[in-house]
Amino acid sequence: MEFPMTQLQARAIENARREFSRAKKELNMHRLNETAYRGVPTIRERQEAAEVHGTFVYRGRTYSK
Repeated sequence: MEFPMTQLQARAIENARREFSRAKKELNMHRLNETAYRGVPTIRERQEAAEVHGTFVYRGRTYSK
């Protein structure tokens, strides 16, 4: 005799799948950003945008966009 899944169990499975998917995407992005030169792992530097639309402050950090 099987018991039906409760709402709490269904939500836990859904949250676990969502968290696993997010972690998989994060790992994939990390692998894409990482390069190796002669076996030494290095992370590429981000290129700055050629055009600057303005200077903004978010939580005390200044950045240009």
